[in-house]
Amino acid sequence: MEAHRCYGKRATCETLIEESKGQMNAGHIRTGEFLANAALFQCAVLAYNLLKWMGLLSGGVIQKWEVKTMRLWLIRVAGKLVERSRQMTLKLPEKFLHQEEWEKWERMSLDVVFQ
Repeated sequence: MEAHRCYGKRATCETLIEESKGQMNAGHIRTGEFLANAALFQCAVLAYNLLKWMGLLSGGVIQKWEVKTMRLWLIRVAGKLVERSRQMTLKLPEKFLHQEEWEKWERMSLDVVFQ
């Protein structure tokens, strides 16, 4: 039973590694420069962690989604970026798939304050 518990912890870690390597392309060497690759890897890990945290904080169905599913969902929501009075606004359709989750993300982003 102890071996099963130990492997269960390892399996969870392997899932996270697979997501970061396979879905965020963190396992690919993109340039011939070590420091450039290190910076790109750190950006991929940061993006992965941000998406996972946003999913956890919003709860609901997004919490169980893989990173690739979240990225596709974000890209597939049709919107139009408009500028009025020097302010950018994202116009979204009245109804779209998983609208409640999008609204949760929007509320969370409004609560973030940079000082």
